[in-house]
Amino acid sequence: MGHRPEFSLTQLLYFVTIAETGNISEAAARLHASQSAVSAAIQRLERQLANQLLVRHHAKGVSLTPAGKLLIDDARTILRQANALNQYSSRLQDESGGRLDIASYYSITSFLMPRAISRVANCQPGLMVAVHDVHLPIDLLLDGTCELAVTYSITSSDETRFTELVTPALYALVAQSHPLADSRTASLADLSKYPVLMADVPSSTGIQKYVESAFIKAEVPMPRVVRTTGMEATRALAGAGLGFMLTHHRPPSMDTLGGSRIALVAITDDIPHLSIGVQMLRSTLPTQRARNFVTALRMTAQQLYAPANA
Repeated sequence: MGHRPEFSLTQLLYFVTIAETGNISEAAARLHASQSAVSAAIQRLERQLANQLLVRHHAKGVSLTPAGKLLIDDARTILRQANALNQYSSRLQDESGGRLDIASYYSITSFLMPRAISRVANCQPGLMVAVHDVHLPIDLLLDGTCELAVTYSITSSDETRFTELVTPALYALVAQSHPLADSRTASLADLSKYPVLMADVPSSTGIQKYVESAFIKAEVPMPRVVRTTGMEATRALAGAGLGFMLTHHRPPSMDTLGGSRIALVAITDDIPHLSIGVQMLRSTLPTQRARNFVTALRMTAQQLYAPANA
């Protein structure tokens, strides 16, 4: 790959405008720049290209040198391409259709994303949403794979900004035969007698730290942790009476794939709840596609996580 050009598009614009007007002062007036700034820019361009581009005629303007005549068409082509790129970029920013890549935290994906995609598909049939279901969605945001990430509020970076969608209540999933199942509510002290089931996810997700902090806030010892391979495995173990699972999601079905049944118990402790929201890069403006999808996410989340008695 060649060396990066030292000249700028502004210098090329000055060169083309001077060629069209045949006069530096007239070109400066058209460009809304000072004559000295235009002259200095052209002199730098000539040095950078190692060619004299203009012949200066005393009190009679300027004309192109042979080298200038050979380079002027290329300069015009570069400016047209730059303008076309700028216009295309603006269209990409404003278009509501096309592809939108979203990174989603794995435990949020199955509850929120299908409903949000269905909602936005009704009003934007030209939008294709690609969901990346992962443990660390913010990584796909930082490396440019995705335009937005749907995460919990505990996941953050100095390079991103978090927009809250909803702050759901905290529940425990227990077996239908569990002693606490019929009460519909429980404290962390009630639950601490039983193992807590947690998916084996990277510590950088912050989930285990959040659970530990919840028990600390409730002044209850952290129960024994049983690691699982994922959401459905955790539900199955809870359904089999092998522990309880903390969750912000009310499952649409109380049946597990293993054939057992679970019950949802609301946590009564006054502890901080995690917010579900959207992470975006601070350094970029969201496209119209992303803005529209965030609106659909917000409406879906507020409906999905509304209080059970609402």
